[in-house]
Amino acid sequence: MLEAGDPAPDFYLPAADDPGAEYMLSAAADAGPVVVAFVSDVESTARPLLKRLAGVEWAQVVDRLSVFGIGTDEDALARLAEGVPFPVLYDRGGYVTDLYGVDQTSRSDQAVVVADSRCVIRFAWDGADAAELPLEAVQSAVAEATE
Repeated sequence: MLEAGDPAPDFYLPAADDPGAEYMLSAAADAGPVVVAFVSDVESTARPLLKRLAGVEWAQVVDRLSVFGIGTDEDALARLAEGVPFPVLYDRGGYVTDLYGVDQTSRSDQAVVVADSRCVIRFAWDGADAAELPLEAVQSAVAEATE
């Protein structure tokens, strides 16, 4: 898993629920910090992580921010994207997931990173349980990425 200070590999991925919509990390980072959540292929594990991130009042932390969910199961992602206020992206073959060093075959099969405008990782977390994600640390990294 990549760590704080590492360059965040760029990606260009389609939205799981709208294959015509595509998103690029570097383009999003031009506007402000980016939170990327790599979700499990198991919906019951992935949904809590996406909901935790969706429940954050990001506007209280920073004016401009992008949040993306990324996963490798196209069918599950389309269902997970319903009701989530940010794009959930399909990583066919897990190429981007591998670039970030997220091991979806392990117990810690999910990850969250915060990248700044230079596409440098400011925060990295991996784990299986969304409840363990330190949201305060994510918010602090987002705030610091705007300085």
